[in-house]
Formats: sequence, C-alpha cells, structure tokens
Amino acid sequence: MAILDILATGRSGLLAQQRALRTNGTNIANVNTPGYSRQRTVFEAVPASGGYGVRVSAVEQIVDEFLESRLLGQSSSAAGATARRDLLAAVEELFPVGDTSVGGALQEFFAAASELATHPEDLAVRNDLLDRAEVLASKLRDAAQGLEQIQREADDRVAAGAGDVNRLLEKIAGLNKGIMRDEGTGGSANELRDQRRAALGELAGLIGVRTVEHTDGSVDVFTRSGLGLVSGGDASRVEARLSTSLGLDGAALHDVGVVAPDDSLIALGSDPGGEIGARLTVRDSDVQGTAADLDLLALTLRDTVNAVQTNAAGRDLDGLVGSALFAGTGASDLTVALTDPRGLAAAQSTVSGDNANALELIGLQGATQGALAGATLGDYFGTVQTRVGGAVRDAEDAATVEDSLLASVAAQRDAVSGVSLEEEFTELVRYQRAFQASAQLISVGDSLLQELIGMVR
Repeated sequence: MAILDILATGRSGLLAQQRALRTNGTNIANVNTPGYSRQRTVFEAVPASGGYGVRVSAVEQIVDEFLESRLLGQSSSAAGATARRDLLAAVEELFPVGDTSVGGALQEFFAAASELATHPEDLAVRNDLLDRAEVLASKLRDAAQGLEQIQREADDRVAAGAGDVNRLLEKIAGLNKGIMRDEGTGGSANELRDQRRAALGELAGLIGVRTVEHTDGSVDVFTRSGLGLVSGGDASRVEARLSTSLGLDGAALHDVGVVAPDDSLIALGSDPGGEIGARLTVRDSDVQGTAADLDLLALTLRDTVNAVQTNAAGRDLDGLVGSALFAGTGASDLTVALTDPRGLAAAQSTVSGDNANALELIGLQGATQGALAGATLGDYFGTVQTRVGGAVRDAEDAATVEDSLLASVAAQRDAVSGVSLEEEFTELVRYQRAFQASAQLISVGDSLLQELIGMVR
C-alpha cells in the first residue's frame, strides 16, 4: 500500500467516525423527544477499485414496521374506548341513584297518591300530588333533554373531528413529498419520517387507518373499509355534512365520509374506529336507545295514569269525570296538564270520603305493564338505570384494557426504536476510539512520508 493510500484510508476513517459520532450525539440529544426513532450509522468498506478505507453507506432508523402498525391500530382502539367511556359517563349522570332520580320521583308521586287515598277531599293533599306529578315530569324532561345535549355534543365533535382529519391528511401528504424528494436525491429524511409517524398516530386516534409504504418512501393511507385517504403527495378530503337524519332535538345530524370526485360523500363504513367512530356509535345507538327507553316509560306513565284519572266511573271534587293528568308525546315534553287540584278524580261516587279511584291510582305502582315487557313502572326505570350503568362499567373496563395494551405496545416500540443512554454511551466510546485510531494511522502515514522525503533529500 502506498503511503498516500495510508493517509487516504485514515482520512476516510476520520470522516466516517465523525459522521457516526454526529448520529450518536443526535440520539443522545433526543433521548426525551416523543416519537423519536433511534438512528444507526451503517458503514461499508470502500472497494479496492475505488481506493481504500471505509465510508458511511446510510444513516438508518431502527424501526419495526410491524410494531408501528400495531401501535397505530392500538392508538385507534384506545382513543375510541376513551371517547366512548367519557360520553357514556355523561349519560350515567342523568340517571343518579337515590331520591333525586326519576325512580325517586316515581316513589314520591305514588306516596302522594297514597296520601290522597287517605284524605281524598283535602286540597292541600291534592296540591301536593300535583306538585309531585310536576317533579316527576320535570325529572323525565331533564333526563331526555340531557340526552339531547349529549347527542348533539357527540355530533358536533364528529364534525370538528373531520376538520382535524383533513389537517392531518394534508400534513402527511406534504411529508410524503419531502421524504420522496430528500431520499430520491440520496439524502436522509429520518426527521421527516418521525414527523409522519407522529401525524399518523394522531390520525389513528381520530379514525382507524391502514398504511402501505412504497419503495420511494411515501406512505398510502386507507380507512378501515379501504377508502383511500392519502396517495403519495395527494390527500383526499373528509367532510361532515348535514344529513336527513334528525337528532333527538329535531335538528339534522352529520354524515361523515370521503368526498368523491363527483362531490358525493362516500361513507367511512360501519365502524370507522377511533374517536369519530366511538362518538358516532354513542350518538346513533347508545343515546338513541336510552332515549327510546325513557320515552316508553313516559308514555306508559302518561297513558296508565290518565286511564285512571279519566275513568268514566271516576269523580272529582265537583262530581265530574276527571280529565287527563299528564300530556306530551314523550319524555322530552311530558307536562302536567291538570292545574286545578279539585279536578283529581279520587272517588268513584259522590259520597264524601270515597277514595276508590285514588286506590286504583296507587295500584299502578305495583302493576305490571305489558308495554314494559311485564315490568312495573319503577322496575322498568331501574332496568334502564342498570343498563346505562352496566354500559358505563363495560366502557370503563374496555378503556382500561385498551390503555394497558397501548402502553404495552408503546413500550415494545420504545425497546426497539427508543434511545438507550447506556447503549449510546457505549457506542460513543467505540466511535471515539475508532476516530483516534484513524488519526493515529494518519500520524503514522505522515511520519513515513516525512522519512521518505528525508531520504530523497
């Protein structure tokens, strides 16, 4: 080997180890950077035909694509479970346990009816029954209106989420362009890749996604149902549009989908995943079903109480057939239609002290109702309350499990792609020693060269 080859080899070693030290330092500096993927310097020998020494062939990221894919899927599941838990917890708050609930108001209503049977001609007792009826109707209205608000909140958040999805799709498409540009010219785009993974993770929290990476470094993104969201540097548009479906409050709800070339909306699928999917499910299924149960209870209460009150044999204090006590088309507008306490039909004759009709009213408390699948009014509400509570417990358990799985996958990912200071310090010493050895090689080559020059002189 010629002396100049020794110098060239030493120089190549200095440059290569310097590049490795820079990569090593970048890893150490980013030890606490969320989403940072550890980088590794890849060396290769310079072929004899091109000289001697070593060169850096690439600075690659340490990434397990299967783990990254699992992390995206688990991020979507965990975000969806959390969104569902939070919405259902708000529903549960509308059905408190105890005297403040609809069930407590039902008991107080029938307790007032029992007092009416004891004192059928007492106006104060009659007024108290009307007050209890109003409290009961108010509790049902409040619960129904609370469900309306929760459904509307879920719908508003779905619409807002569509805007966030578009922002992320545009960002991912832009990062695709940057990665293709930098890597296409032989450069490194590791930082851009980390930014893209972070954006994909944020997107997965909103909707479930699948990704396919191409040899040019770009990533195509699809929904769970296979709709294209990003292709290379191009991003589709997701939109939330008002539909013909009406919410509990009578206003239109949003449909969410990908905008087709003809400006039509292609639905995201039955289970879009992520926060948007969870909110759609709660909006269209859980809240809607609970509202239907509440309406059934309110209508059964209205019809059964009114049937007793308007019984042809029943008589009020003036000896007349009673009029309807409750009015409304469901829980949201249930009201007390009777305002005059004298109009309560407690008797079935004009005989003073007759309480026969009041006794029939009391009997409704323990009567099974065909409309309620054979349950009493109180038991049916208890079933609704239990069902809501059970859904919340299930949602809490699911969120806990999904969060635990997400933490597990994230830990596995960090074990592969995260920075280990112990490992980096070891590499730091190794590269330092290699750098010193290359410098020593140059020193030896220089000494030989000086001796040769001295001989010639």
